[in-house]
Amino acid sequence: MIMVLLNWLYIAITSFGTGLAVLSLFSRIFRKKVNKILAVILAGLVFNTVYAQFWSLFAGVGLEANIVLCVITLVALLIFRKEASELINAFADNNKYHFYLPYIYVITVVLMAYGTSRGYIHYDTSLYHAQSIRWIEEYGVVKGLACLQLRFGYNSSAFALTALYSFIDLTGQSLHTTAGFFALIGAIQIIDIYKIIVNKKVRHSDFIRLGFLFYLGLIFREMTSPASDYYAQILIFTTLIMWLDAVDKQDNNDENRAWPFAMLSILLVYAATIKFSIALLVLLVIKPAVIMIRKKQIKQIFSCLCAGIVVLIPFFIRNVLISGWLIYPSTFIDLFNVDWKIPKGMAQYDAMEIGVYGKGINDVTKLDMPISQWLPNWFRSMTIIEKGWVTLCLICVLAGIIYFVYKSYVKRQKWDKLLVFAVLFAACAFWFYSAPLVRYGYGYLISIPLFVDGCLCMEMIEKYGEEKALYISYLCIFVVIALYRIKTVGYDIISTINEPYYISQKDYIDWPADSYNLEGHNIYIPRQDALIGYNQFPASLLTIDVELRGDGFEDGFRFKDYEAWIDEYYKQ
Repeated sequence: MIMVLLNWLYIAITSFGTGLAVLSLFSRIFRKKVNKILAVILAGLVFNTVYAQFWSLFAGVGLEANIVLCVITLVALLIFRKEASELINAFADNNKYHFYLPYIYVITVVLMAYGTSRGYIHYDTSLYHAQSIRWIEEYGVVKGLACLQLRFGYNSSAFALTALYSFIDLTGQSLHTTAGFFALIGAIQIIDIYKIIVNKKVRHSDFIRLGFLFYLGLIFREMTSPASDYYAQILIFTTLIMWLDAVDKQDNNDENRAWPFAMLSILLVYAATIKFSIALLVLLVIKPAVIMIRKKQIKQIFSCLCAGIVVLIPFFIRNVLISGWLIYPSTFIDLFNVDWKIPKGMAQYDAMEIGVYGKGINDVTKLDMPISQWLPNWFRSMTIIEKGWVTLCLICVLAGIIYFVYKSYVKRQKWDKLLVFAVLFAACAFWFYSAPLVRYGYGYLISIPLFVDGCLCMEMIEKYGEEKALYISYLCIFVVIALYRIKTVGYDIISTINEPYYISQKDYIDWPADSYNLEGHNIYIPRQDALIGYNQFPASLLTIDVELRGDGFEDGFRFKDYEAWIDEYYKQ
């Protein structure tokens, strides 16, 4: 736990430094002032992730990468020391007027560090997350790595960030604290609910905070795993909260009112590199794009486009080097003919497996099963709470369509919230169509109902002026959800309190394995449910007919005989 706190301190300092440099440069382009430490840290996390991915193209992401990052951070803090001082002083002044806030922050940090130090190591983490991170730590990016194990082709920028902050060279243990750090950012956003009591007014974003509170309680015992799903869902909530706050505060007469939305759009591009299945959320960029185009802000448009491209470039390069495909396992874009490329049929089969698994089907041949056949079993397999969210989401989607059609075409209201609803609906529909596993779509299942409910409640206030009634009702709902989460998190704490992770963090789990020889190199094969962990490295799921492209692992892998591999794959 102490190691987690120290690691988080380092993440916060380096992210603050690099984020301050990035946002300060953009603030000068947009002529707007940076005023939130949380936004700075998020910008820093984006920069540091992109930095780690670029570094991985040339070498393993380890101690040397961190030394250079420390230099970059120090230079940034020296150059932008005035801006840093203003942010810190503003934060301190805010806490001075609310004396209880520092205690709440400390309790929150300790609580989240406790959850990150122990708990459940996700199945997929033992399957391929840990191995993917170790490859990045030791080799950076390896050509044809997906030939060794197809799941390595599910490239996520979150793995590069975890490798950057793993400190395997210093601690002897590969730390995996970044998912917990993202959860900590979310928890700090939820604390902002205190403003409801101070101002006696409910904001639209406060409804999303309720859902965020529920979600963080859900993953409290699992955020020790660097699973890309958690980062992606957290960023959905985080971005939505900040977006709605910006909508409520926007000044239509402000020449540069595209500023917060443009920055959040870049954050969504970054979120897509963590989990590409949420890429449709980037459609929110329509709002800042329309504003900047109308005002002919060419410099701002160009800077945002460049930032988005820089965020995407290392992600796509890593995809191609690992699997030969731009977005594996999708074969829609087929641009590269390299010797380490995953065969098209194999990639398509892998994509089909993901799709049927999300529908609760184990047979790939039933991918085209009518929805009337798979939907009942899919719904029955859920927990009661999951069924509740799915049902509520469906009801609120229908209510939202009616509401926004009425507001947009009958009342001719602004399209800000219509855009948010439309993009959330499109992203949710894509999730349901492609791979409707609940943990892939929790961000939509929770945020859509609460967003629509927020719109309807605000409409009631505007029409009937019952703001006090909403304020009291909201606090009651918050107390109910908070008490429920206190109960579940309390149980998680009690059940893990005797685990010996108060100094260090729970390590990856090692699973039993056999091995085979590949051109003089030892390759591990899991014995149990394809689970392997971190230390038995490198690992494959099967004895596959691959060969090295050179003398060592750094030269990469390629298939020797694809047809023979397919026969072995189906046999096992």
